[in-house]
Amino acid sequence: MKDHNIFYIPPDFYKGDEVAIPRSQYQHITRVLRKKRGERISLTDGCGYRYDVELGDVTRSEMHARIVSREFVARRTSLQLTLGFVPVKGSRNDTVIEKGTELGVVRFIMFISERSVLRKFGAQKLDRLHSIAQSAMIQSQQYYMPEIVFAPSIKHMLEARKYERIVLADQHGAMDVPLGANRLLLLIGPEGGFSDEERDDFVGRGASLLRLGYTRLRSETAAIVGVTKILAAYGEL
Repeated sequence: MKDHNIFYIPPDFYKGDEVAIPRSQYQHITRVLRKKRGERISLTDGCGYRYDVELGDVTRSEMHARIVSREFVARRTSLQLTLGFVPVKGSRNDTVIEKGTELGVVRFIMFISERSVLRKFGAQKLDRLHSIAQSAMIQSQQYYMPEIVFAPSIKHMLEARKYERIVLADQHGAMDVPLGANRLLLLIGPEGGFSDEERDDFVGRGASLLRLGYTRLRSETAAIVGVTKILAAYGEL
């Protein structure tokens, strides 16, 4: 059974051959999709598994469902692409997370740089971005929830994970994407760009400079163009 509608239920809700669907989800399932007890729907835990389940009883807080089958779905790309970017004001961060998730970014790191406009990013804002990523994952019919984290500095951002290659979006960089990596970090700077010291530090850590085009791009546009350019170069689009 393959259902066009796939719902995200976090891993903690799966117990043995049953899953508890929280109220926020089952209301949509029953009221919008008109699904009834005994009918089947598809779920994902965001960790690569697809579940076909049969709907059961509803309580005040949750709906119980029986797991009929479980299937592991391999990632559609072998490239593990992390997008590191300096957050900006307004809803433009939403665009980066939404479109990056649709394209297959596995991890987002927001970090503070010398020219950052925003200096803090609270838990409530992170929760909002997680919700946006969740919707984008389901909409694009994927089975992996991207990780979204906030790093208070460039140092914390770079020490958080080991990468085989770091690519820095820069107007003076090369047009060709450096190849040969499985774990790649793409860095997008703030509206005013990275400082000379920051840029030199990235290069000193082995970062390659990549030009995204011949026009000056806003941060969220640069993020989407950069992700697309890298995925295309790796044959993943």
